[in-house]
Amino acid sequence: MKRIIGLSAFLFCLSAPELVAATLTGRVLDPSTSLIPGAMLCLTNIDTNQALTAQSDSRGIYTFPSVPGGRYSLSAQAPGFEKLVQGALEVRDRESLSVDINLKIRAMAEQVSVSAKAPNFTTALEGRDVKESPARDVGEALTSVEGLWKVRKGGIANDVVLRGLQGGNLNVLVDGARIFGACPSHMDPPAFHVDFAEVQDVVVTKGAFDVKNEGSLGGSVQVVNKEAARGFHVLPSLSTGSFGFINPSLTGSISEGKYSALIGYSYRRSDPYTDGNGKPFTAYTNYRASDQGRSAFDIQTGWGKFEFSPWEKQRLELGYTRQAGDGVLYPYLMMDSPYDNADRVKVAYDINNLSGAFKDLHFLTYFTQVHHDMTDEFRTSSVGAPRPYSMAALAKTQALGLRVDAELSDFSIGMEVFRRDWNLLDRMLMMGDYMTQNAIPNVQMTIAGAYGEYRRTFFQKLHFQAGGRLDTARSEARGQSLDTSLYWAYNGTRTTSSANTNPAGNLQLAYSLGRGFSFFGGVGRTVRLPDPAERYLALTGMGSEWVGNPLLRPTENSEVDVGINYAGRRFQVRPTLFYSRLTDFITIHNQSQMNALMGVMNAMARSYANVDARLYGGELTYSLGIARSLLLLGGTSYTVGTSAPKPEDNIFSTNLAEIPPLKSRAVLRYGTKRFFGEVEGIAVDAQNRVDTELGETRTPGYFTMGLKAGWHGKKLNLAGGIDNLLDRFYYEYLSFQRDPFRSGIRVPEPGRNVYLSFSYAF
Repeated sequence: MKRIIGLSAFLFCLSAPELVAATLTGRVLDPSTSLIPGAMLCLTNIDTNQALTAQSDSRGIYTFPSVPGGRYSLSAQAPGFEKLVQGALEVRDRESLSVDINLKIRAMAEQVSVSAKAPNFTTALEGRDVKESPARDVGEALTSVEGLWKVRKGGIANDVVLRGLQGGNLNVLVDGARIFGACPSHMDPPAFHVDFAEVQDVVVTKGAFDVKNEGSLGGSVQVVNKEAARGFHVLPSLSTGSFGFINPSLTGSISEGKYSALIGYSYRRSDPYTDGNGKPFTAYTNYRASDQGRSAFDIQTGWGKFEFSPWEKQRLELGYTRQAGDGVLYPYLMMDSPYDNADRVKVAYDINNLSGAFKDLHFLTYFTQVHHDMTDEFRTSSVGAPRPYSMAALAKTQALGLRVDAELSDFSIGMEVFRRDWNLLDRMLMMGDYMTQNAIPNVQMTIAGAYGEYRRTFFQKLHFQAGGRLDTARSEARGQSLDTSLYWAYNGTRTTSSANTNPAGNLQLAYSLGRGFSFFGGVGRTVRLPDPAERYLALTGMGSEWVGNPLLRPTENSEVDVGINYAGRRFQVRPTLFYSRLTDFITIHNQSQMNALMGVMNAMARSYANVDARLYGGELTYSLGIARSLLLLGGTSYTVGTSAPKPEDNIFSTNLAEIPPLKSRAVLRYGTKRFFGEVEGIAVDAQNRVDTELGETRTPGYFTMGLKAGWHGKKLNLAGGIDNLLDRFYYEYLSFQRDPFRSGIRVPEPGRNVYLSFSYAF
């Protein structure tokens, strides 16, 4: 650390204080990517509040010829279009920055984005779009993005699936902090531990193109929380809907001078939803008759954020969030959660617009923890047990992290260090007595890494971006009651620690071909470590074992993505293709017993193994401006997953498990000055590519429709709709659940669902 501080001081001393203004230019486009002349633009320095103005010319092009380096917000407006305000636009001295602006027709609630011309493997979903949907959590809301799916376990806590990858194969961060679920069956995935009312945007990076965060094997999901707006604001909101769902929330913020603060509270609860046949999900598995009508979830979340600028161009942020879940039902699994409590603490310090070698410096430290209890006390399996349950598990996980990021003119560098601790105690009634097992034996993982990323635009047509990363990691099982018998019996080892060093990197290009066409592509390599459950889980049940594999190797993803974007006068289309070679992919399999041990009676156990696998497919998105206020948009996604057979590990199937099928979505939207309405149709093909060795079965295809309408005013926002309008009964393919704690049933999707959201800004 002393060496790092000394090097930073040396670089600052060498840097010259010369300031040369930058140039900002770009195009103003409508939803069909036609140019908009006469648009008014305002560029405001966030720190000094000084503003520059410009107007797009007859070709729809604007220019700010002399912009001092700094953090800016950019606003644009034109008659018939909604005003756009984009914050946190970084402008560096001596830089020529090209930024295209996409305006939307008034009251059309599509995502508005401002981005520099660059290879773009990211997708953003606005907080308002998330809130004004039938979704109950972030994982469910993201299914509106092509290539993303969910794993449904009940009324809430949906896991995110991106191009067939989920769980440890994706990074999910909340305001830059890592938070991990405590259940080895992903009962409480990371995206579950954030409330809609906190969310400003959700940014998804598809593929092996995130070098800033360790472990983004197949991509990353970054939840960006709200900031306090200038002045004093209060925002009460209410969402409600079918199945007894209610979600009131209240946020308040104040920002004056050097200080700002934001606080909020949200409450979410619902009854078990009913499917298209009118049957509640509690009727599909072994819930007691007295518990079939209990609440599906009952969750409270409170948060606060305080910001202070001690000196010009510097900012300190302190934040804390507490989520308390009560009685969350998971028919997908053998147990439910009597409580699930999560804490997030964040401390950040930013230094911006420096005149030396470093332009910006960002420091972040965080602490997150989840305490999660699971029991079968609501199930018939607990009837007659000496305690309220016949099986229970108490899980705790914590993460402590630090990262430092520095921005130079065309270069970014950074480092991150984090530690994860995970412990799971399992209690099971066996032969009249309760057996306690340290199923995840207090495993500690420590990871340290550094990255660098270079960006450059040539001839205003070619954008080049390259990045590299190196991580070193160590994991160790340290439980006092650690028993290595299952490791030895099924995987031939008693090792309880592992160390790995992993390089990663990518290269991205984007090139403007003219006449509305542009090409983008990238190659990347990412690595993810086996998580503590995959290496060190040790669980004995009645007639079965579930055991980790301490000898697992990290998974490597070597990926190629290519695509073309066409933006015509009224039509835009963007096809993307990807191919991933997954070396040492971690899969579940049936492991034969290797060494005979007293007390280990089963010839076979569920475990984890490395296999070589492939993922390939693509997404296509489009939009067509039919009329001034009428827009057709949608997309299609498809993924195929295959693996090489490995007979020595009882792996014979060539199909990867839990790969989503072909899906297509189309939306017809109409918007006036304040009102918008839409009709949506979703068609999903049958999935026949299944892994029968893990119990997967074919899932039929289905078609659903939805209606949505709303009113967006300066202060009042009102939206509502009907999801699954035709009241279809259907299963999503990812209703399949594998071990551990599986119930063996498939959870159908909700039937017809009416929803409404309301907010008023004071």
